[in-house]
Amino acid sequence: MNKVYYFPPYDFDANGRRVSDGVPFREIVKEFERDFHLNHSHRYEHLLFANSRTMLLLSRSCDAKENLIYGSEVIDDYFIDPHTNHLIEEASTKEYIVVYGIDSAFMPVDKDGIALIDYDKKIFPLALLIDDNLSDGIIILIYKDDDDSRDDERVNEPVDIEELIHA
Repeated sequence: MNKVYYFPPYDFDANGRRVSDGVPFREIVKEFERDFHLNHSHRYEHLLFANSRTMLLLSRSCDAKENLIYGSEVIDDYFIDPHTNHLIEEASTKEYIVVYGIDSAFMPVDKDGIALIDYDKKIFPLALLIDDNLSDGIIILIYKDDDDSRDDERVNEPVDIEELIHA
């Protein structure tokens, strides 16, 4: 299951806030998450795809430090390859830290404000995936069916994003 969301990127300033009212872009993404769940009430999205400029907008709206890079690169025409991303990160000459996921809008919070995974409802952090083939102003949210019997066989293999998007 997937849904494409559109937003006007020019409506946001360099700090990731909407110019008209100061709302952080992260709050807009949470609205997209809520809409996804309204349309698929028995599912919570697991994957967020956007281009690198949108990920930068998201990181700035979360007040992330400059050395944090939001999103894992999609490799070779829509394949997620965590091993390759790790090698890219290790080879970097700068002190960057890749943020692979952020809290879902639906994750419960403990008494200290720390977001928790809800295994019963299958609410997990939102994986951030960079696809620079996407235009500015587009976010795709995807729920991947965890009942796919191939998951156990493909834990360490690349994942075909086209397969996820069109599933």
